[in-house]
Parts: sequence; C-alpha cells; structure tokens
Amino acid sequence: MHKQNFITLTLIISGLALNPVMANAVLTTVSQSQNINDSVSSGISSLLYSRGLEKDAADEISENFVSEEDEELLARLIQDLDRANIVSRKEVLEYLSTKALHKQNVDFDSYDHLVGMVSKIKQKSLDSKTLKQLQIIASSNKQLFV
Repeated sequence: MHKQNFITLTLIISGLALNPVMANAVLTTVSQSQNINDSVSSGISSLLYSRGLEKDAADEISENFVSEEDEELLARLIQDLDRANIVSRKEVLEYLSTKALHKQNVDFDSYDHLVGMVSKIKQKSLDSKTLKQLQIIASSNKQLFV
C-alpha cells in the first residue's frame, strides 16, 4: 500500500511542478503567433486608436503610412530586429505610429535611419555589436525594399 501512495504522490507533485512550465510554453507560443498574425498597419492603427484618435482616422493614417507592398517587408524587418534582441515589435510599432501620426517618411534600407530609430527607442548610444547587426539588417533591406 505504501508503494501505491508513493507513486500517486509522485505523480501529483510532478503534475503540479510541471504545470506552470507547460502553461508558460503555451502562452509564449500563443503570443508569438498572435504577433506574427497582426499586420504592421493594424498594429499602428490600434496604437493610434489607443492614443485617442478615432478608429476611422487611425485606420486611414496607418493605411496611408504603410503601403501593401511594404507591409510584408516591414513585418520581416520588425521580426529581424526582435530576433536580434535589438528592439521589440511593440517598440518599433510605437515608433512607427508616432512617425505615421506626424506624416514623416521612414527609410528602412538606410543604415542611418535604422541607427537613429534604435537610438531614439533605446534613448542611449548603441554599442558596436548592435551597430554591426543594424548594418547587416540595413544591407539586406536594401535588396528587399528595391
């Protein structure tokens, strides 16, 4: 009888110990898939709406800012910046929403623009490793954004 209690107790403890780990893995997977499925223009639009713009105005500003051709390229750029742990998707979308609101142009195949964007987001000077990563991203973007 003691062996059965020991096995039951071991299974219960294992289930309780692994439950948070499994829940965290599922939550991470779900949040990553939601981020990938959200378009750049809808992300900009929702940020503008959360800042107090009307929904229609926010949609119009984001559609005028991000063309359909650039949508996928911007999504890839944001993903590259996020994977390299330079800046997060949310930070880039906040930066883009400010630029869209002020109707300022962005040039993501420009190394100078990427450095300026990341410096503004992080609000500090960048180290040489980050600068090298941005140079690689900018050179690959020149081929994509042509």
